[in-house]
Amino acid sequence: MRLRILLVALGLLSFGSSCQGSSDGLGLVRVDRPLPALAGETVQGAEIAPADYAGHVTVVNFWATWCGPCRQEQPALQQVWTQYRDRGVEFVGVDYRDDTAAAGAWIDEFGVTYPSVADAPGGWADDFALRGAPTTFIADATGRIRYLITGAVGADELSSVLDGMLTTASP
Repeated sequence: MRLRILLVALGLLSFGSSCQGSSDGLGLVRVDRPLPALAGETVQGAEIAPADYAGHVTVVNFWATWCGPCRQEQPALQQVWTQYRDRGVEFVGVDYRDDTAAAGAWIDEFGVTYPSVADAPGGWADDFALRGAPTTFIADATGRIRYLITGAVGADELSSVLDGMLTTASP
């Protein structure tokens, strides 16, 4: 009986981690690992390659249309992208285990102007060791992930991290 309860509890924990909480529980963690290459056709119909973001501070955000906290953070991501794209910061969205048509509607609804790639099978999620959406990875210009943010990120929090990275990278 105890084993059955433990297995049910573990299953609930595993299920619950697929869509993470709001910015109230922002989980900013320093990391140091290589940025996996994201390449291929975007949800918007263009192509993306590592050369598009190489040498830039890069924000990679995993999101899904079925994820409530992702909906909460999307306007902040677009706002920060608009503010930082002329400062050498690149954004890439990764639509995680989702329907491509729904993702296209999401991009139209929120007016997302940075590229998003579809990760229906979860291969990129595996490459990033994703634990759930939303999750944001921030890599420096050398291609090393330096920060991981679990849960919905707000514009102020993301801007603060980017300002710190851009200041550190300046001569």
